[in-house]
Formats: sequence, structure tokens, C-alpha cells
Amino acid sequence: MIYRIVCLIGAMTMLFSSCQTPGTMVSADPARQQLTKPEIITESLFDANNSTISEADIQRLLNGRIVIPDSLRIAVYKYGGTSVNRYYSSYWTNEEYLKTQQSFLDSLVAQLKPCRKIEEVVLVPSLMTSGNPGITQLREAAVRLQADLLLVFSVNSDIYYKYKALQKNESKAFATCETILLDTRTGVIPHSSVVTKENLLVKEKEDWTNQELRKRAENGAIALTLMEAGQRVTAFLDR
Repeated sequence: MIYRIVCLIGAMTMLFSSCQTPGTMVSADPARQQLTKPEIITESLFDANNSTISEADIQRLLNGRIVIPDSLRIAVYKYGGTSVNRYYSSYWTNEEYLKTQQSFLDSLVAQLKPCRKIEEVVLVPSLMTSGNPGITQLREAAVRLQADLLLVFSVNSDIYYKYKALQKNESKAFATCETILLDTRTGVIPHSSVVTKENLLVKEKEDWTNQELRKRAENGAIALTLMEAGQRVTAFLDR
């Protein structure tokens, strides 16, 4: 009887040891723990000469991560023109047009300033880039401005010409704002968004013509998209 009890205790001891040993080895192995930590990417892995990236670097980027500083200098660049210039004759010297374009930039920048991480917002002058710059040229412009991040945005807009069979006293416009946020050090884009907004207006006394009404509706739609685009960038950085 005593012999059976001793054998049972021995078997239970061996079973307990076999269950404990693997778990202890895994949790105490620093080499295996190190493998679970993603690599921090600190420089660009893209070849600027031919805009390619190796298979190995693709895996590094997909498995790694970037670190965004807590204190940021962010550059802003408007990509492409805007369709509202069709409302202005000689728009490049038209005072109302120029002020409208400035108000669009102000709407976007105003949404960035409350971000606790952004210390300064700078605009990229058009003379720093060509007419149709690529990612590499835009990144180099941001480097020259010593910007940690580059926010590139583009706006397209128009009128819903078939809205309610073109009622004379109403105009409904839409606008789409595309944004990308580029990390200057690595060339990685950690955030992008596409925002589309609508704006319906009724003709008022100051709208002498239907074109004035359409212009006001379209400008309003653009302002709405820029405000939300800026808010999305701020929300991403404040996470």
C-alpha cells in the first residue's frame, strides 16, 4: 500500500515539473522577448535614384514602426490648383481670389495649432518645388525647412448641376480634400485621409447672379473639407 502511495506522489511530481518547465523557460528567455519588439525605423529605406525599395526593406518597414517626436515643426504644402479659379477673370491678379485662397490655408492651419505636439506650422513656398513635385522633392523641401512632418493637401470641388433640376434660388456644391502626412526623416506616410463635404445655399441679396451663388456654395464646401481634414491630422497626432 505504502509503495503505491510513493509511486503516485512521484508521478504527480514529474507531471507538475513537466508543465512548469516550458513556461518558465519562455518567460525568462530575453532573446525571444526581444524578437517580439518591432524595429524602430529612423531613416529612409527608399532609393531616391530610382524610387524603388528592396524586398528586405519592405519587410523592415511593414514589421517596424516610426517614432513621432513630442515637439513638432510641421510644413504645409498645397498640391495642385483649385477649380474655383473659373469664377475669376485674371484670377492670378484678382484680389478676391487671392484672399479666398489665403482663407483656405488659414482654415487648415487653424485646425493644426491646437495640437499639443505642434510647436510651429510653416508653409512651403511654391518656389521651392517644381510645378508637379514628387514625394522625393517634397521631402527635400521639408528637410530644408527643418520640418519634422510635411502635410500635403489637394482640393477638388464642383457644383451638383442636376440638383433638383437646377432650381434658380439654390446651389449645392461638393468638395474633396486629400491629405498625406509625411515623416521627413523616414519618408514614411503614417497618416492619410480623404474628406468629402457638401454645402447647400439659398440665393441671397448679395448674390447678384447665379454664378455668385454657386461660387459661394463651392467655397463653403472647400472650407468644410479643410476644417475636417485638419481635425483628422490633429486627432492622429494627439493619440
